Amino acid sequence: MHINTVLVIFIIAIVIGVPLLGITNFVDDITYNNHHQAFATHMDTATSNEKTIVHQGIVASSPNPQIVPQPNEQLESVVILPYRIDGSIYKGVLTFTATKPVEVTFSHRIPIDNTTLSQLDMQKFGKLFVRHLTAFPGNISAISRIIPDYSGSTSPYFSASIPFVASSVVLRTNAVPFIAAYEVSADIIQPKIIKHLENANTTSATDNSTVR
Repeated sequence: MHINTVLVIFIIAIVIGVPLLGITNFVDDITYNNHHQAFATHMDTATSNEKTIVHQGIVASSPNPQIVPQPNEQLESVVILPYRIDGSIYKGVLTFTATKPVEVTFSHRIPIDNTTLSQLDMQKFGKLFVRHLTAFPGNISAISRIIPDYSGSTSPYFSASIPFVASSVVLRTNAVPFIAAYEVSADIIQPKIIKHLENANTTSATDNSTVR
């Protein structure tokens, strides 16, 4: 919402005696809905029947509706390619420039549930960092976190070009709003699922503390 519009709403509220808390909630709701309406338009990619996509965009960051946030987490994200409903993945190239030094995350939706993951021998094999998906309850995703080499770069040239294969493609920062301009070209393909954990020494442990 434009700042001038917000000011007008507050002034009207004061004149007619509307409680400040109520009008604040009203503005927050509009801002929330605007973010989600913009994301809903972008989410056409999650359900389209296309086999190849070429997108050119400019997007302001906001919380990612597809990811369950951790306590006190305030990630700012630009979702370039969302998780797809049919489980397909993307193979392509992303080129972007951002107003801030962003991280690039390539997510990998994995074919096990949280209970199965928690029973793996994390002490022997290490802990796999995962995220829980709001759009697909019970589904989890492992993250590849890429920090491009911005050495020598100064704003507005935080840029990179990266090939990828992933379930979703996101730019993000830790609570720092940003704008990103990008082009992305990708094939949409159905992966062959491979699950081989027999040598992971599964245990009877059900402690989920190793899963974040």
